[in-house]
Amino acid sequence: MTFKSLFLIFLVTLILNFSCSKDNESNSTVRESNTTNEIEQTDNTDNSTTSSSESNQENNSSNSNNSSESNQENSSSTHDYTDFDCDNWFYDLPRPEPVSVDNTHRYYTYSWQSGPMLCLNSYEPSILGERVEKVKDFLRWAEVNMPNIIPINVFYIDQINASDESKLQHTTDFCNLVREPGEVNTCINESNGSWGERSHGAGVYGSYLHKGADLMIYDDAFKHSGGVDEGMYYLNHEYFHTFQTGHMFYFEENKQFGISIDLEKKSPPLPFLPIWMGEGGADFASIAMMAKQNLNIDPFDQAVAKLDQAIKAMEGSNSSFSLKDFESENTRINEEYFAYGGGAMAHIYLWNLNKDNFKKLMVEYYSIFAEKYRLNPESGWKDAFEDTFGITLESFYSDFDSFMRQDRDSQIAIIKSAEEWENASWN
Repeated sequence: MTFKSLFLIFLVTLILNFSCSKDNESNSTVRESNTTNEIEQTDNTDNSTTSSSESNQENNSSNSNNSSESNQENSSSTHDYTDFDCDNWFYDLPRPEPVSVDNTHRYYTYSWQSGPMLCLNSYEPSILGERVEKVKDFLRWAEVNMPNIIPINVFYIDQINASDESKLQHTTDFCNLVREPGEVNTCINESNGSWGERSHGAGVYGSYLHKGADLMIYDDAFKHSGGVDEGMYYLNHEYFHTFQTGHMFYFEENKQFGISIDLEKKSPPLPFLPIWMGEGGADFASIAMMAKQNLNIDPFDQAVAKLDQAIKAMEGSNSSFSLKDFESENTRINEEYFAYGGGAMAHIYLWNLNKDNFKKLMVEYYSIFAEKYRLNPESGWKDAFEDTFGITLESFYSDFDSFMRQDRDSQIAIIKSAEEWENASWN
């Protein structure tokens, strides 16, 4: 988790369907905004995964100048921070000029690429207690074990008990990150009224790629019956969304970020990634990452829970029910989201086919995504899938759909043991 997938009401326009409901593990997202619409980055019928308000995203890039880029580089080289406190440093970074342009993309080199920062904004830490340290422990782990290619701006608040002043500061910081300066006040005004109903979310769009991704985590994530460690699922899930979306813009061969000119015109903020891959991939990755963090969870049990989530969503379905149906839809069925549980099981199924697929699922698929998308925007994600796993998408759908109609014992038999989860490597 997760890909079209609700942070603020203004994000209903900022995010097209990438919604993670935090009532249970079936709802988490790659940029899930926190509105009553529960839409996610990867959960979007046109897979644009943000809003129509993003239509101007990189069209304004020509408004920034080379001196702004130079200032960005100088600031980056001299900025110092400790304990993940970046002091809102990224929020005012100007969008630099592209270093090159071709028929499909504008390309950028950002000053932070040599060492993307992890920044934590915690609001009223006195009421967050030891859970703040839990979040910092995760960030320390991620820096070493799952380093990202873009800065991550983490926003952590108790959305129920925080003061109005803290909520306003939280909203102001977020709006400064994701909106242009002239849109910040509008963003703040549109963001009232959703407190208490916001869902965790994370990701990055081209309009603010130069500032890094955002990651929304609310204190209620850690207050479920399973305790703080079980709540770490949400933090891991959302972090992986930043990994997914950042790589959608990154071209490995020239170490540059590219933003599609065509998408700027049409306004979808991200290339298409199926919801089952976005959300299922984040669910799968959350189990894989949590298995290595000395938490009080059993990765095998976590995977079985995803299987049961998928089985429940399939209850009463006919033989035509297919994972393919969840490329662009995130329908809730029998109170469960198949794109999450079924998507996670699709990843587990691929891992069972070949042990080398674990690394491919965690890293290698996303490493070639941008290049495949540039060559073929209509099916770049499919081309990346077939090249990475060496099977056609149609064959995979057919085989996996058949597997999901087997008895539960046969399905559990392919799930790796806790030890195998702990020892699996994406390096």
